[in-house]
Amino acid sequence: MASKMMSKTKISHDAILDTCPPASGDGTRIRREIWEFQLLDVLILILKQDYSVIEGQWHTASRLTAIFSQVVTGLDLSKDEMRQVEKEKLPDAVDNMFLVARRIQARYLVVPKVPSKEKERMFLLGCFKTVIEALVVIAAAYLSITAKVMSSPWLLQLTIMDNGESVIMVMDMVVKVVRANWLALKEVPHKTLFSIMDELVYKLSAETDPGLGAGAAKCVLCICEYHKPMVASLCARYRGLRPLLARWEGQGFSRDLKHLHKMLEAGNAQRAEMEVRNSDSAVLIQANWKGFITRKKLAKANKAFAKLHKAFRNRQRVREETLVRTKHQSEMEYRGLLNRQKIMREFREKQLHCIEILPASKVDKYLQNEEFDAATKIQKLWRGFSEREKLTGRRDNIKRIRAAVKIQRTFRTWLERIERKKGDIPIHLRPPGLTDNRRVELQKCISNHREENPAMGMLGQYYGGIRQSRKDEHKREMLITRLDIDSELCSLAPPLDKVTQKDVEMYSTRSVPVATKARVNHMETLRNLQLPWWKKLGDEFQEAEIPEEEVLLF
Repeated sequence: MASKMMSKTKISHDAILDTCPPASGDGTRIRREIWEFQLLDVLILILKQDYSVIEGQWHTASRLTAIFSQVVTGLDLSKDEMRQVEKEKLPDAVDNMFLVARRIQARYLVVPKVPSKEKERMFLLGCFKTVIEALVVIAAAYLSITAKVMSSPWLLQLTIMDNGESVIMVMDMVVKVVRANWLALKEVPHKTLFSIMDELVYKLSAETDPGLGAGAAKCVLCICEYHKPMVASLCARYRGLRPLLARWEGQGFSRDLKHLHKMLEAGNAQRAEMEVRNSDSAVLIQANWKGFITRKKLAKANKAFAKLHKAFRNRQRVREETLVRTKHQSEMEYRGLLNRQKIMREFREKQLHCIEILPASKVDKYLQNEEFDAATKIQKLWRGFSEREKLTGRRDNIKRIRAAVKIQRTFRTWLERIERKKGDIPIHLRPPGLTDNRRVELQKCISNHREENPAMGMLGQYYGGIRQSRKDEHKREMLITRLDIDSELCSLAPPLDKVTQKDVEMYSTRSVPVATKARVNHMETLRNLQLPWWKKLGDEFQEAEIPEEEVLLF
């Protein structure tokens, strides 16, 4: 009878509270009535029951804990009444809720791990999660309950169990409760806190489940973050923990392991906080730098993609235009071919018609005339083509001639300028005050000085002609050198029957006057050899007259 009444009460309260949030007027009124009718005391007492023999079993128990958390989080009472709730009601309720969680956990451990019982195990795990969440809600709503939750012996009992799923939920509850009111850690007895830390460190050192390792590391970091004295105790109490953390590398919680390593290496809270802050700063700087580099690369990639798209579109356009042009050209060539075939056909038909009209005696003459006209036309086209090919060479030759003329004109102008500089001093450069009388007097002085000092005249004459004498000497040396080279070439010349084109090029000259003189001498020698003997009796040194036409032929 009590179980049926409990189930009906749970269902009615559950439906009412779900439709009335705590902040609404109906929710506040309903929670006020629950307090006035002392239903909270009833719920606290009911949570002590053994729900294995009650209808609904652990689902009923988990829903009652959820109802209790919903009721107490929305109470709007006076200060005395709220103090009474915090001091008298909630501590007992927390103990009873821990008791319900422990019983559900014990039942969960009893159920064997077989596929047929997997549904029941998941159902019990869901009920356990509901109870844990109700405890987190109460601890977050009443900060004074945080110390009660952390110092409860049931919390340590729940953490000690070997079941991984439920222990992970308990560790998450510890993290949420500590973050809700971290000041409550100072009210927790050191013995209890160290017991919890002992169990968490044991999980890190002995367990193999990655979920348990991640939850334990997260829980240790949370406690050390909000309770600074625990850092020094952790480093001093668990000296061998750091080598054991290496086996958790690559299990999915490397960030927490890294922070835990740094904390153990630091040895105190301030240094650990500083190292964590430096590490976070370095990570932030690296993240910003990598983001900047990535954005820059993306910008470059966008520009590159734009250029690539533009180049691709241009290439596609050029390809399409080329295809259209090629197609058009092919069509034009095909049309031209058809047109030529048509013209040829008409010409053949006309030719056959003419041959039919002509007499038989004139057909051969007609065909000869046609062949002559065709040959003339072919020769005309070929000559036009060859002349057009030579036109480029002629243009280049004209350009070279014009360039040579321009160079010669510039060189002659430069020589004339040099000669003018060597001449008399210009009038505008003569010294001022030099009149004709003064010039005559100076010339007399110069002539008298030369008569008195004849050596000066000879010296002046020597220096006046030294330039010309040096030029003549240089010419003689060049002539002697040239004669030596020519004599050596003549002595090394091969016989005429063994002369090659290379020998001809080596013994040929590029100087037009020299080539002309050599040709004239050669022609004179040949002419003298052809004369009769009686004409050779004249003066051997008499110069023969050579026709001008023969001289110019070179």
